Amino acid sequence: MATTVNGGISHIGLSGFKSIKSANIDFNNLNIFIGANGSGKSNFVSFFEMLKFYLSDNDGLSEYVGRNGGANMLMYYGTSKTNAIKAELTIETSAGQNSYYVELGTAIGDKLYFKDEKVSFSSSKLPTKAPLIPLGSGGSFSRLLQISGDDAEYKKYYKTIDTIKKIMNHWSFFQFHNTGREAFIRGASHKEGSNYLRSDAGNLASFLYMLQDRFPRTFNSIISTMKQIAPFMEKFVLQEEYGSPYIRIKWSEKSRNDYLLDVSQMSDGTLRALALVTLLSMPVKPQLICIDEPELGLHPEAIMTIADLIKIASEDAQIIISTQSTKLIDCFEPEDIVVVSRNDEGTSFNRLDYMKYKDWLDEYSISETWDTNIFGGRP
Repeated sequence: MATTVNGGISHIGLSGFKSIKSANIDFNNLNIFIGANGSGKSNFVSFFEMLKFYLSDNDGLSEYVGRNGGANMLMYYGTSKTNAIKAELTIETSAGQNSYYVELGTAIGDKLYFKDEKVSFSSSKLPTKAPLIPLGSGGSFSRLLQISGDDAEYKKYYKTIDTIKKIMNHWSFFQFHNTGREAFIRGASHKEGSNYLRSDAGNLASFLYMLQDRFPRTFNSIISTMKQIAPFMEKFVLQEEYGSPYIRIKWSEKSRNDYLLDVSQMSDGTLRALALVTLLSMPVKPQLICIDEPELGLHPEAIMTIADLIKIASEDAQIIISTQSTKLIDCFEPEDIVVVSRNDEGTSFNRLDYMKYKDWLDEYSISETWDTNIFGGRP
């Protein structure tokens, strides 16, 4: 089933990026990527991150390339094998279909530059797809950032350019792996930094404080869900630390409701669960949410609760999950699963076809069938 999210991605064609020689992927609202270690799941998600990087700042592409070890590390088997990264994305809105094409070439100094960018808009009222319109080469800056509404040459296409840019800028990526003693998620966070949840949940305290104030029903729902995951918990207290504008999470156990414990005394799994429940319960969600291994450190019963929240959230946002949890994938339908495999030709992506594996899936669960390597995605 194609995406029904306004601003959701319906298709991506990608070539030359990391382990991905060439791939074409159709998207639904819910997309659960499964595969062996090193198959390329994280590489695919990092492509989305690159797009958001270069649209958030003029130097975003250079920063992303630098953080990832240079252009040679981003090309399929290096720059000696691949000379360009190419991608075309199809984004659905209520008005019609927006397409964005980008080609990144290599430059001196192990850098990337914008070799070409194109856009198009096809109205849902018209039967044919509109041709892509070249925006030209932007050097180290995306043309989506350079073209303004006053640019006479592109005035006709500016609404499409602006729509694509705004949608991509709202994509969100989350990984809650770091819950160590010094992790930001365990600290206090400033009240002013609570408009959105950070990718590492480093502002979880102030974000929950904001929800408690502005969306009390959402906040109470989060607390109720956490009591299901961790029945020993009684209440959460979000309070300013020593009269400062910094908020810190306090909580109590049922056995000692009068004694507040600090967030530093919360287990890693419980803290990750709190971040996930908060993320998936947000009253206003971005169009695209990517979550890397949400099952990490969670009890099997908690995984099932998180899976239910993922399914509910996918009604309002497009969800991409990267996982190796057999417990988690069994909570979804076959058509939600994208099998990621790696061979001599690089990474491949195949949405699970129920009819193709009907005899197996009618008899066994998705994870049991996956264990047999019938549809791939295993070492």
